[in-house]
Amino acid sequence: MNVKCNRAALYEAVQLASSIVPARTPKPILQCAKLETHKKDQKLTVHATDNEIALEYIVPQVQVVDEGATVIPADRIAAILHESKDETVDLVVDEAVCSVRGKDSKFRIYGHDPDDFPTISAAQEGICVEIKAETLKKMIQHTVFAAARENTRYAINGVLWEQNGKKLRMVATDGRRLAMIDGECKASKNKLEDNAIVPVKAMTVMERILNNPDEMIKISFSGNQITTSTALARLTCNLVQGRFPKYSDVIPSGCDKTIQIESEALRSAVRRAALLTNEQSRGILMSFSKGQLCLSSSTPEAGDAEINMEIEYQYEPLKIGFSPQYILDVLRVLTEPQVTCEFSDGNRPGLIRVGKDFLYVVMPVTV
Repeated sequence: MNVKCNRAALYEAVQLASSIVPARTPKPILQCAKLETHKKDQKLTVHATDNEIALEYIVPQVQVVDEGATVIPADRIAAILHESKDETVDLVVDEAVCSVRGKDSKFRIYGHDPDDFPTISAAQEGICVEIKAETLKKMIQHTVFAAARENTRYAINGVLWEQNGKKLRMVATDGRRLAMIDGECKASKNKLEDNAIVPVKAMTVMERILNNPDEMIKISFSGNQITTSTALARLTCNLVQGRFPKYSDVIPSGCDKTIQIESEALRSAVRRAALLTNEQSRGILMSFSKGQLCLSSSTPEAGDAEINMEIEYQYEPLKIGFSPQYILDVLRVLTEPQVTCEFSDGNRPGLIRVGKDFLYVVMPVTV
């Protein structure tokens, strides 16, 4: 194998591969990336897998002299490309050794036999959904942060996908909060009969391969797999098995207090009120009164904080406590200048809405 590559383009591909390979594994080959070239198509493809998720990424701007393949540690090649200042690098493979050559440098990396590299077949195209990359990226960003991480209720360690005609819905929850968003899609004749739960790790990688906001992304479902295809990448992963909670039961109804609040002002106030919280006293109290919102926190050994902001509020006074991190997490992904907050009383969940497509439910805490 002998190929000349644009260093930045190759580095981007190897970084993606590094986000998939496991940090610890009894199989060292899973911590590697497979680089494969085809002379006829002048193409270099980077492969990575952890036996649950598989990525194929085509590196643009390459010149293939001799085709072949090599399997080398992903972190090693990523570190070399990161430190290099060259515009292009040459990759030359001799048996199991890959040489990375720049203008003033040469690295020899010992690798594995490419035939030993595991593969995961892409999902068959039985059920297919097409969605604009910009829409899919936004839906991922607005849900994945609320999903559980290594929860014993395995099904909530992923994001629920529901297709209904030209609507795709994503829902994520960790048991204490819930994020839900709807987006437009173009569906095949075969409807996604069973809901799909996509792992968080796969969702984060999926977001990173959506580089062209106007591109139509093809998503295929088959059995327990989902495959996402772009012009340069194909990501295949196994779905999370289990039954996702009935999320509609969590969404509060009958909220009789609706308030419009400036997003940036609320973000700043919550961040400042959280400065004097700790692990034992992690909540902030939001006190609503006529024309005003007061955010406060108190920690015996540290002190207390009080932040006041003017808002349009004409209802009965309300006090409700929240984890500041849960409020900041949602405000971090929202780009709209205002959010709509809905409450009923201090003991029931609060609701944050943006437009008709996004809502966020957060459970109250005792402060």
